[in-house]
Parts: sequence; C-alpha cells; structure tokens
Amino acid sequence: MKKFTCIVFDIDGTIVKPISSWRYIHEKLGNWDVLAHRYQDMFLSGKISYRKFCELDAAHWKGMPEKKIASLFKTVPYTKGAKRYLLKLKDAGFKLIAISTGLQYIPDKLKMEIGFEKIVSNRLISRKEILTGSVRINISHGEKGRILKKILKTMKISPENVICVGDSDGDIPMARMCGFSIAFNSTSSRLNNVVDYVCRTDDFSEIFTLIMKISGKQD
Repeated sequence: MKKFTCIVFDIDGTIVKPISSWRYIHEKLGNWDVLAHRYQDMFLSGKISYRKFCELDAAHWKGMPEKKIASLFKTVPYTKGAKRYLLKLKDAGFKLIAISTGLQYIPDKLKMEIGFEKIVSNRLISRKEILTGSVRINISHGEKGRILKKILKTMKISPENVICVGDSDGDIPMARMCGFSIAFNSTSSRLNNVVDYVCRTDDFSEIFTLIMKISGKQD
C-alpha cells in the first residue's frame, strides 16, 4: 500500500460549486454580459491567449474597491460536504494543497477556514485597496502539472505519495503525475479516462471515504 501524505485539489467546481471564480464575479455583479462571454469564447476557440483573456476580464473591474469583490465570496457555496471533510482530512494528517487558475478570493477563504498548506492562484491587482484593472498571472491554462512539480519539490514530497482531486481537462497533468487520482463533479471525459477513480456522487464524503480506504486510515 502506498503511503499517501498529501492531497492536491482543484478549487472551482471541485471544492466550491461555481466552476469559474471569474464568471462568478461577473454574475454576482450582474454583468456576465455579451462582451464577457465573448472573451471566454475567444479564448476557448484559440483566438486569444489565456493571458489576454484574463487581462480583458480584469479590466471590467478597474476602479472598484477590492473589498466589494472580496465580499462576493464570503458566502460562495462549497460543494456538498466539502468543508467538513476537508477539515477531517487535515485532522487525519494529510497536507492539503490547491492549484487553481481562478482568483485569490476563494484561496484566501480556504486558507482561513480550512488551513491549506499551499495554494497557487491568479490575483487581481489593487492599489490603495482599489482594483487597477490588472491581473498577476501566477498560473496559466495547462500549467498545473508544472506548478505542482515545483511545489512538491519545495515541500520535499514525492508525487507518488500525493492524491489528486479535480474536475476538468486542466487537471489532467496533475492526475497523470500523482500516485492516485480522483475525478469529482467531472466535466471532462478525458479526465475520467486518465484518473484512477471517478466519483459517482456530488458528495465530498465519497472522496473522504475513498482516501481513508486507500491510505489505510480509519475514519
């Protein structure tokens, strides 16, 4: 039996219900408009780079108080059972990592409420608490594998001792790298074909039960 000591999670659509923190902001502010939707379509069709897509999106919020954006995420819904079982996994001794191409607000929430060891995400930039319309790209589309490798090297953890949990194509590089991989709330048939286990439910308790089982730990 492999000794699993660490779990790496995707965030959007996995730990929380919204599948994109970018879109979540637009929708909460009531401006998921034709233009914002067009930027996403342009990126998905390969007409603009991921960086350009992020820059165009971030420009929507230029001049807004950052506190206003951060407040939108105070009540962002976790997926069913996620908070409870993440805390139980942490209590069981697992190191928790998250890697997301989303923005900093949910990661900040996870650090405070759960106590993740390490989270990498992108960040809207503010000056004197006002958003500048710029964004710091810490992780681009398709880079999760590279980022995870760097994190594990720093933490001196072997990939074979890591469990990966994700929901989309972007999580495939992590899934291929880790000792065990799980698809949860999956939107990707490609990911389903790569992982070791595809969850049958949308309840985080299924992830918890599986991880405890393959780790030889008792609930």
